[in-house]
Amino acid sequence: MQKIDFSSDNLPTHLSDRDRFRLWRDMWMEQLGAAEIRHAEDKPFATATKMRFLGDLRVGLFQTTTEYYVRTRRHVANDRDEIFVGFYRSPKPQVWSVADCDVSLQRGDAIACNIAQPCRSFTDGVTSWALAPIPRAWLLRLVPHADDRPVTRLDLANPAVRHLESTIDFLIHSEELDHAPALSQQAGTALADLIMLAVGAGGEAAEIAAARGLRAARLREAIAVIEARYADPALSTDTVARTVGLSRRYLNTLLLESGRTFAERVLELRLQKACAMLSDVRKDATKVSDIALAAGFNDVSYFNRRFRARFGASPTQYRGG
Repeated sequence: MQKIDFSSDNLPTHLSDRDRFRLWRDMWMEQLGAAEIRHAEDKPFATATKMRFLGDLRVGLFQTTTEYYVRTRRHVANDRDEIFVGFYRSPKPQVWSVADCDVSLQRGDAIACNIAQPCRSFTDGVTSWALAPIPRAWLLRLVPHADDRPVTRLDLANPAVRHLESTIDFLIHSEELDHAPALSQQAGTALADLIMLAVGAGGEAAEIAAARGLRAARLREAIAVIEARYADPALSTDTVARTVGLSRRYLNTLLLESGRTFAERVLELRLQKACAMLSDVRKDATKVSDIALAAGFNDVSYFNRRFRARFGASPTQYRGG
């Protein structure tokens, strides 16, 4: 099992809200951890959960109208021993209490919490999280102080924290991981590195994690900008570097290490867009020069040369079949 995608829409519609909630609770305790959970009675029950498994790690997006969540000593005794790194996304505040530590969370806050201890939370409304649980024993071998406090607010100014949140979203929605075990394993390693850096790894462990996880996250962020804006003729390495907060030299190094330079990536994306437009019968009345411009080329002669070199035919010949 690589991923789970579940919502309250999957529950039997003939059941009452209370029964739908109870059924969901019984189904999801294995993944969410044993606890006493109470639904907000004044709201229709709704939930949505996406989860992806990456070896011993997993990431998830979790949203529900649960009001109370309580883990007692009884729940903790025979349950998983993990540290949850979570990004809170609900518009309503949540109070999270572990041991003698109370934390009031607002949308955008991030915490690391040792769930192998009694805890409780209350939310007046929908609770929503992006989560990355990690085995506590594994993390403590590399970051010995990771559970010095029962709940730790993560520093949102730390680049690793920002990249960790975007990486969770990326991993949840990435279709490429579904059929590529090697890529899934690599993604799990990068995720673990970012978690280590987010909770304050130091020394050699931090150097290794930064070299792998943080570089991989920065590369992915830069590529996402390129893929979103490649059709802009003015796109440059300076533009991408400023957008992702890197120096141009560092950006070029990351792209070179990935196997393609900035120019090579942009050219291929533009050629693929032009190819798709030339193959679309709905675009038959569109001039080749207009297609070139729409794909990001501002020199039609250059576009014709590069298209022929890539596809073995001129744009006009390609369109004609």
